[in-house]
Amino acid sequence: MKHQKRNDGGREVTDPVTHLPIVIRDSTRKDLKRADENLPAVGEDPETKTGPAGASKSSESLDREKDELQKKHNGMQKLFPPPSFDDLKSELAKTYQIALAAGLGSIVLLVSLSMVAVQVFDLDFSSRRDGRRRSSAVFTTFIPAAAIFLTSVGIGGVVVWIVQGWLGKKVEEVWKDEVWDAARSEEVEANDSTDIVPESVSWLNNLLASVWPLINPDLFTSISDMLEDVMQASLPKVVRMVSVDDLGQGSEAFRILGVNWLPTGAASQSVGSDGKLESPKDQGNSDRSAPGQGEIQDGDDGEGEDGNDDKDGGEKNNQGKKQDELEQQAIREGMEAEQGDFVNMELAFAYRARSSGKSLQAKAKNAHLYLKFYLPGGIAVPVWVELRGIIGTMRLRLQLTPDPPFFSLCTLSFMGQPQADLSCVPLSRHALNLMDVPLISSFVQSSIDAALAEYVAPKSLTLDLKDMLVGDDFKKDTITRGVVMIFIKSAKGFKEGDGGIGPFEGSSDSYVTVSWGKFGKPVASTRIIVDDQEPVWNEWSNILVTPEEVNADEKLRLQLWDSDKYTADDDLGRVEVDLKELMHGTKFKNKMVDREDRFVGEDPDEKMPGTLQWRVGYFTKIKITEEQLARQTAEPDIKSQAELRDRVNETAQRKLREATAKDESKEIKQQTQEDYKDREDQLMISSPPPDDYLSGIFSIQIHNITGLEVQKLQKQDKKNNQGDREDEAEHSDDMPSSYATIILNHQKIYRTRTKPKNAKPFFNAGTERFVPNWKTAEVMISVRDDREREDDALLGMIYLPLRRVFEKRSQIMQTYPLVGGIGYGRARISMVWRSVDLQLPKELMGWNYGTLEVKSPVRSKGGRDDSFTQNRIKLRTNLMRAKMLPSDDEDKGVWKPKHEKQSLFLAVRKRYSSALVVEFRKSVLGPDKTSQLAVLWLKDIPDEEEVTVPLKVWKGGKDAMHRATTSYGYDGQENEEPMGEIELTLKMWRGLSGYHKNYANRASNTDIKDVMEVLDTANDEGQVSDDDEDDGAGEGDSGYSSDSDSTESGGDTESDAKQKQEKQSRRRNNKKLRTHANDDSSDEDSDAGKTSNSKLDPTQLASKPLVKVKDVAEKVLNVDGHNDQDDGSRGARAQIRDYKDHHKQMHRKHKGVMQWRGARTLDWMAGKVKRGKGKIGEVFEHDDDNKTGGVETEV
Repeated sequence: MKHQKRNDGGREVTDPVTHLPIVIRDSTRKDLKRADENLPAVGEDPETKTGPAGASKSSESLDREKDELQKKHNGMQKLFPPPSFDDLKSELAKTYQIALAAGLGSIVLLVSLSMVAVQVFDLDFSSRRDGRRRSSAVFTTFIPAAAIFLTSVGIGGVVVWIVQGWLGKKVEEVWKDEVWDAARSEEVEANDSTDIVPESVSWLNNLLASVWPLINPDLFTSISDMLEDVMQASLPKVVRMVSVDDLGQGSEAFRILGVNWLPTGAASQSVGSDGKLESPKDQGNSDRSAPGQGEIQDGDDGEGEDGNDDKDGGEKNNQGKKQDELEQQAIREGMEAEQGDFVNMELAFAYRARSSGKSLQAKAKNAHLYLKFYLPGGIAVPVWVELRGIIGTMRLRLQLTPDPPFFSLCTLSFMGQPQADLSCVPLSRHALNLMDVPLISSFVQSSIDAALAEYVAPKSLTLDLKDMLVGDDFKKDTITRGVVMIFIKSAKGFKEGDGGIGPFEGSSDSYVTVSWGKFGKPVASTRIIVDDQEPVWNEWSNILVTPEEVNADEKLRLQLWDSDKYTADDDLGRVEVDLKELMHGTKFKNKMVDREDRFVGEDPDEKMPGTLQWRVGYFTKIKITEEQLARQTAEPDIKSQAELRDRVNETAQRKLREATAKDESKEIKQQTQEDYKDREDQLMISSPPPDDYLSGIFSIQIHNITGLEVQKLQKQDKKNNQGDREDEAEHSDDMPSSYATIILNHQKIYRTRTKPKNAKPFFNAGTERFVPNWKTAEVMISVRDDREREDDALLGMIYLPLRRVFEKRSQIMQTYPLVGGIGYGRARISMVWRSVDLQLPKELMGWNYGTLEVKSPVRSKGGRDDSFTQNRIKLRTNLMRAKMLPSDDEDKGVWKPKHEKQSLFLAVRKRYSSALVVEFRKSVLGPDKTSQLAVLWLKDIPDEEEVTVPLKVWKGGKDAMHRATTSYGYDGQENEEPMGEIELTLKMWRGLSGYHKNYANRASNTDIKDVMEVLDTANDEGQVSDDDEDDGAGEGDSGYSSDSDSTESGGDTESDAKQKQEKQSRRRNNKKLRTHANDDSSDEDSDAGKTSNSKLDPTQLASKPLVKVKDVAEKVLNVDGHNDQDDGSRGARAQIRDYKDHHKQMHRKHKGVMQWRGARTLDWMAGKVKRGKGKIGEVFEHDDDNKTGGVETEV
């Protein structure tokens, strides 16, 4: 290592970075004095002011900054394209040629003159023979030679000086001429010769070029995911689906052409919907101070509303309006006032790929996409998309923070549409460029342009750089800000949907939908009350509030419709309330308010007849509670909210103790809010949800699945077996095209898009829902393989009871294996829970699907007329019915089911909008009639709790039956007194059961059938145990016990035997309720598996002879029953029994006859025919199941 002494010329040392010698020089005090002063501190000049000072800039300052911004942007435009210096090069070349000719000519001239002088003066420098004359000869010859030498040197020096001076001036003159010519030519385009040229960024490009090839390509997975979404949504009909199998950045880096620092401008002020700056006094709270904590900026009241004239046709007519609203929603986030300190920058970027060879290795050096287009018949067309070039300009606003990475929110926007140049070629050496084919060219180019256009000004993209750079890829809080709870009571006086004709009076088949006014898609719907002008619903619904709705200045809309069987539903009026009024009004916050509003038309000034009685309230997410602070594990020393607040204030002041250039009180306040939000989130997710707030918002996200493959059903040929490969799942030709569905409380709520032929699908998709009770909620995730000409196969499922998931924490991110299907894999899933400030009664914490248990006997409590005690009763729900007969005992007014059954079970759907109807049937000549009736609305009883309820018995009749079973709160006809009362002992079992089998087999209920298949899988794989049922039982079910209960050894007393019998009965009930498609005897407990209004399918009559033949065959073979579990011998009949017992499990895993694709295709065709026949019968019924748009999807 070289290390010499210091001197004024510097010293030579060895560079520790390059290990090469370098000469360095120490700085002196004189150097320090000669250095320029630092730039003014941020905030001293008007151009760098932020916060309150930035919001109070004068109009003159804003105009001056506006001019400077335009100048800098025009200077940035000078980079496209780079100036041409061809003329300058030619002039310089001519100049150097002349200079070289002059120099060489001077040398030749001097040599020539010297030679001439020697010859003219006859000079001889050789030595003389005569030594005496030597000294005089030397002296006489030295004088002419010296003169010639000095003359030559003088002439040569003068020539060199003249040529050098002339050359320098000429070059400078030519350079100035070319520069001014270039400036004048660009001045014509920019109309301003004072543009500010951006700084040089060659150092950044060199650094980026070095780092670019080393960047992990997996970081771009989210970009390929977004691009695949755009392409999937705009596929032509000839293509089934498209997948982005790979996205690589290549080894050629993007180049930054220039970077400009920009003044802060008016970023501290919000821009209203009219495009004008808002006064700082008019600005409300913004979520920019602490993302996810404060409310987003309020919008103007003058927004126009859009609506639908009818439910189907209006949706198409208003598609353009909805698109405009979505675009406005994307704009408003970037138009909010920036909080705290921030910087603005502008940069120009470019990418121009070098010409690549024909080989795939050569093409991989450039940024590229690997696409696969899937055509009908399973044909995959692989396409290589190469990015040959892209140019653009973008602006960035970076919010500063004292913690690494020192940047928080980043607002990004393109200054105009970036231009991209693509090349699409199939994976063949001699194939043509598919960009020449109009279909492929327009599709790929439009997809890229559409993805880039989402962020072109005035649109913007807001990124949380802090979470992206140093955070995790899972959420620590829900996106939802709160929930709006709606209770729809009744409507009256509204317009008749079907007008009267002659003697026939008009009527309406009315129902109410809940939606956002601008978005329009219903999220909830009441039941349809047929032929009633004064309907009473008494139904609850909820709608989540996210930043998108707040940014769009949404309005809560309740819309009254008239349901039609064959045509589009008619709009009978609507009621709208501003969302900001619900969120910021003190009377609506965390409490329900009664309202009665008059209906209006699509135009708010158009008044329509009728009013709606309803209740509404906005409920926020709770702050951290003392219970959570006591149970959190992130910072055990913090035990109260006061300690948390003091700790946060102290930390914020310590972080900004050096920021003394200006008043930092606003910045400290913002930092305190951010730190409090971050620390509160950390403490809340490290503790379980509070027991005092069981209702809340549940967020789930499916990130990705690794190692996804389908198990091989057929044996491989040993001769051709090449052995197992570790990466076989990623290179197999039979990789699954997977998609995932999320099931909450036995109801399918979300489906991801399909990821074609991918062993490592990346979904990064999820949803958020309001859950009434997290302790009883269950989540299941099913992963299926999207297949052609056969039913989608179940690859596996995941069972997640929330009471176990959130047992110790409110946020979970884990990897779960797929079980019970035909595939293997592990899914990475994250879940978050946030409680809301809402205390629901236990009756409203149940599930929508359930099984109602009616225990025997049903007793009469007497009354003014006990004639109904001699009639049989029929109990029915919206799915099933069952009968009870008067007891033959001496006790009068007691009804029991046949065969001495202890209970009857009735399947229920839409439990909170349906009722249990008790009909007292009297046998008469002809059809039996209902002489009396009683009604119990199932919303009035809790889940999993045995209750005894009295019901009033009313006089029967067509009108009475219609009113009592459709509208809530039936209290008899006018001046009618109840005939008596009956007493029922009931228990509502949560979820789907075997009693829902007939309902699931209907043509329109494919989603329910899929859910029941997943439930069967969970039970068959032991995912649901008796302990789980025990944990989820209600408090009233004190007698419930699990299989793990032990009994004392020795003799049983009579009471012990009775308890043992009851325990076995409960186990049988639990097993039956947990068994679904495999239970072939679920209908035996009821007299019919269908409701009384179900219609007989004509195909059933034709199939009766086949059923008879099947019954005879079973009797001959004697395959009924089950095999002895202690006998291992298996004959033909025993094998048939085994197959009959387990055929559902075997078929689900593609075993048995279903291992052959032909059998699966036949089963799929039979299902298509069955669904087609079922849809014919449903044409004549009101469609009340699809009023809310069905299952939420990712695309």
